[in-house]
Amino acid sequence: MNWKIAVDSSSDLQEGMDCAPGVSLSIVPLTIQVDGMSFVDAPGLDIRSMMDAMRATSGATSSACPSPDAWVSVFEEADYTFAITISSNLSGAYNSAMIARDIVMEKYPDKKIAVIDSYATSGQMILLAYKINELIAEGLSFEEIIHAVEEYNKTLHIYFTLSSFDNLAKNGRMPKLVGVLAKKLKMRIIGTAEDGRIAVVHKCRGDQSTLMTLIKDMKESCPDLASRHVVITHCFNQKLALTLQHLLEAEVPGIRVTILPTHALTSYYAEDSGLILSY
Repeated sequence: MNWKIAVDSSSDLQEGMDCAPGVSLSIVPLTIQVDGMSFVDAPGLDIRSMMDAMRATSGATSSACPSPDAWVSVFEEADYTFAITISSNLSGAYNSAMIARDIVMEKYPDKKIAVIDSYATSGQMILLAYKINELIAEGLSFEEIIHAVEEYNKTLHIYFTLSSFDNLAKNGRMPKLVGVLAKKLKMRIIGTAEDGRIAVVHKCRGDQSTLMTLIKDMKESCPDLASRHVVITHCFNQKLALTLQHLLEAEVPGIRVTILPTHALTSYYAEDSGLILSY
């Protein structure tokens, strides 16, 4: 009997995750297309070069979810698999994984495969993977883990703050007018996920104002914030991520914070200096 946790690459989860005995991790890549070039969101990709290509082109850019075949090859590897995808309202990754689940279970009816819609991305998917790994280690059954993780996901929160909104606006992820106005006024937007869709909640001037607004919202949304694990992912902005970590540790003693760089998909949407935080 063996277990697998599979995530798509929008999770920003690193390959070196400390898995429980009998558990393996697979990261299934999305793809970014920039003016006819394809960038597979996998280890070794030069994300800076991808970002430079995005800025240099006036042509079309887009992202593509993993194919069902990519999920099938992962699902065939274990007896029990939990797949976590980016919000189904933002990508076809969830539907692709569900197709793969049906294909594999028709061929191997004894396998158990759960596909979990994170209704988010990045750090929220990381926290779900950590929770599944923890529950497997505790000896819970497959069905018990599914229920526990679905309930846990309802308690999670995600925020992001961006200074550039071009790709979100171009791909219909946020109103173009909001992006244009915020860019002209040199504002940072703070957004969140509502029912798996992006919602803008604040427009701030300056990094300090942005971070303090984020912390205020975090405290209001989560009375037990001190007991939470906060995952901050950043697109080439470790300095601001560290500043946020230090402010959080001062405001909320005992809080646990992990900082990670964004992968290609989340870098594509967060763009330079973007932060995503989940807790």
